[in-house]
Amino acid sequence: MPHHRHRQERWLHTRISETLEDALKREARRRRLPVSLLVRNVLEGALDLVEDIVGQTLHAARGRDDGLDDVYGWQELILNRAAGCTRCATALRAGETAYRGLRDRTGPPVFLCFACVGRLGRAAGREENAT
Repeated sequence: MPHHRHRQERWLHTRISETLEDALKREARRRRLPVSLLVRNVLEGALDLVEDIVGQTLHAARGRDDGLDDVYGWQELILNRAAGCTRCATALRAGETAYRGLRDRTGPPVFLCFACVGRLGRAAGREENAT
């Protein structure tokens, strides 16, 4: 019975500069990965990043520019460094309580202040009362 791979892999050949080759080899050694796997990971990561940026740009163009559409929850924490509330732009200082958005996908960190998290809770309560 022939052995089938889970996913079809293809070879892609490209020309690169000697400097880029040296950098890839150094990074692959540092991460203890084959160069081919490092290149694949870098390409997949770059494409995911572009996709995320395009998606965020499209959401912003539709008037949803707070960057919170993909957040499924909020984790309370004490900030170790200053940040800003994504909703109201309130400055959040190191040592203050803030709430970090949790996402299924990678993306820039987003934080809410106590007041904005409270508004989320009140809005959810109003929706429950309306049903």
